[in-house]
Amino acid sequence: MLHFYNLFVLTIAHYLLSQGITPILPYKRPMTKAGFFKKCEYVYDEFYDDYICPHNQLLRYVTTDRKGYKVYKSNPNDCENCPLISQCTLSQNHQKIVTRHVYQESMDQVEDIRHTIGIKAIYDKRKETIERLFGTAKEFHQMRYTNQIGLEKMHVKVGLTLACLNIKKLAKIKKKQGQRYLDCWLKLIKFDKLNRKRQTHQILLVGLSAV
Repeated sequence: MLHFYNLFVLTIAHYLLSQGITPILPYKRPMTKAGFFKKCEYVYDEFYDDYICPHNQLLRYVTTDRKGYKVYKSNPNDCENCPLISQCTLSQNHQKIVTRHVYQESMDQVEDIRHTIGIKAIYDKRKETIERLFGTAKEFHQMRYTNQIGLEKMHVKVGLTLACLNIKKLAKIKKKQGQRYLDCWLKLIKFDKLNRKRQTHQILLVGLSAV
């Protein structure tokens, strides 16, 4: 689940930047076991496309998996007698593996944006906008659990829920701006519903009289 979340965030960051949109994403602490080196302690060499471990040994690029993660591996002969191996890996073949996504540069750019002056004030609005809507969706629109099976059905459910939330938000914004045509539009919808009910009632009466 965590792996899927990271992949999802990387894809979003890359897409937003490619569209010229500045993404302001939350920071997530790296989940490293106590007593082991963090990933940031392995230095990435952009020119040679390699990683350098804390003991100044190379982790060379090997392959790229289907999810877009580039795999870097150390030389077991270098690691076998390394004094820092207990802080590096528990691998039985004495080999350290580090992965880097092809969109990692986009995520690095997002991290730079997060430290830009004035961004924190914008990020604070998140709790008033995005998080608030997400809480409303969970509390009043059954987004805590689902009775749907399959990714396609979930896309439809989430899409409709978000559309409803956007319409509600738009209605509130327009009402605050004092736009009278919105009230007229809502009255027309109610009138249309009443009209349909009357037509249905008349059809039923005609059907009963015919019987």
